[in-house]
Amino acid sequence: MNRRQTLGLMGTLLAGSLAPRLARATTARAVALGDLVRRSSRIAHATPLEGSSRFEDIGDTRHIVTYTRLRVEDAIFGDTGESEILVRTLGGHVGELGEIVHGEAQLALNESCVVFLRANADGIEQVTEMAQGHYPLLPDSGGALRLQASRNMPRLVGNRGAAVAELANLRLPDARALILGVKR
Repeated sequence: MNRRQTLGLMGTLLAGSLAPRLARATTARAVALGDLVRRSSRIAHATPLEGSSRFEDIGDTRHIVTYTRLRVEDAIFGDTGESEILVRTLGGHVGELGEIVHGEAQLALNESCVVFLRANADGIEQVTEMAQGHYPLLPDSGGALRLQASRNMPRLVGNRGAAVAELANLRLPDARALILGVKR
C-alpha cells in the first residue's frame, strides 16, 4: 500500500469514527402488566384499516396526531361491542411535515395487533401507556401468531414485572389467558 492509499484509509477511518451515529435516547419507566391492564378500559386483538393525520392543539402546543380506524377481531376485555374503533396516536405526517413522538405506538395498516386502550379526558380512545400498550402480531415458523414488542418501544427502566417482558413472544391464546387472569 502506498502512502496515498494509507492516508486515504486513515482519513476514512477517522471520518467514520467522527460521523454521527443513531442514538436512542428515549427512556421510559416500564409498566407492570397488572398496571397496564387496570389502566385500560378495553383490550382487543385488532387490525388497523386506515389512518389519517391532522394538526390539533394539545395543551398550549400544536401537534400532529393520527387517527387510525381499527377492526376488532377479538374483544379480549371491555366494552368492545363495536366492530370498529377509532384510536388517536401522537405524531404522523401532514403534507410535507412530519412529527415523531418517541415511545408512541405505531399502528401499521393491515398489521394485526393486541392493543390496550383507554379514553382520554375528551373521550378519545388512545393506546394505554403508548408503545407499552401495543403488540404487533407476527406468525412464528408454525404459523401461530405471537405478540411482539412495539417497534417504537423506548428503552425501559425497572423491567421487573414489565408488561412487555411478560407479553412479548407469547402466542395469542396464551397472552389472552394471561391478560384475563390479571384482570380477575
